[in-house]
Amino acid sequence: MIHAVAPASTANLGPGFDSAAAALELWNELEAEPAVEFAVELDGEGADELPHDRSHLALRAFAIFAPVDEYSFRFTNRIPLERGLGSSASAIALGLVAGAAAAGRQADPAELLVHGARFEGHIDNLAAVLFGGVCVSWTHDAGPQAARIADDMPLAPVLVVPASRTNTAHSRSGLPFTVSHHDAAVSVASATMLGAAIAGGSATLLRDAFHDRLHEQYRSTQSPLLQQLRDDLPDGAGGVTLSGSGPSVVVWAERDRADAVAATLIDSLPSSTTVLPLRVAQAGAHIQ
Repeated sequence: MIHAVAPASTANLGPGFDSAAAALELWNELEAEPAVEFAVELDGEGADELPHDRSHLALRAFAIFAPVDEYSFRFTNRIPLERGLGSSASAIALGLVAGAAAAGRQADPAELLVHGARFEGHIDNLAAVLFGGVCVSWTHDAGPQAARIADDMPLAPVLVVPASRTNTAHSRSGLPFTVSHHDAAVSVASATMLGAAIAGGSATLLRDAFHDRLHEQYRSTQSPLLQQLRDDLPDGAGGVTLSGSGPSVVVWAERDRADAVAATLIDSLPSSTTVLPLRVAQAGAHIQ
């Protein structure tokens, strides 16, 4: 039997729009076993709404390397759907690493990123899910590329996940085609600080880097937690970023105060909101 795991992810990290992301210690699993009859079983998040056939995103990725008809599949999903936590990137990664294993191949994350890019229009989440840690990604003439720039963030992620959902394509359609020179300059400066803070492990610089003018302001109406928590930042927190296209947000806490920050959020937010103090995942998608 093949047992693959893939983490959640949070993309953008504020000003790193479509290029920066971190893997998170929240894991989906796929078990694939040779079988006479093809079958798909789903447990957990999305079990009643995700496809139980060959159209499942993970199985489409699996089929790049090996025929799905020769296996039965069981998914255990812990990453909430349409909350900005990279559930689709995790599904793609699961299929890629499991399919490669079924074919007897040891494909590295860089090769899998190229294959996965055909399913994921924006590779920031996928890069973090495949490489683990904190990654930057880009695409040029040589195709999709990514680099792991750090094992961890200078501040600890505390996820705040509302019950509502956001469709990524719909959220992206609300972004303007052009931005002002001022907003572009602010975002470039913040993105530069973001990279320097991550690579240098500076919590102080990271706090100053959380100023985006390319996407967060336009998505805030669909993600009200973003401004709410910025206006009432818990003691011990250094900033708040939208996770992907939202509606989830990440409250970035001092590492020794992350549990206290989470407790404050649990006490102040509705019971329908899930608060998860997590760590940056050191490993990317892999076979166990």
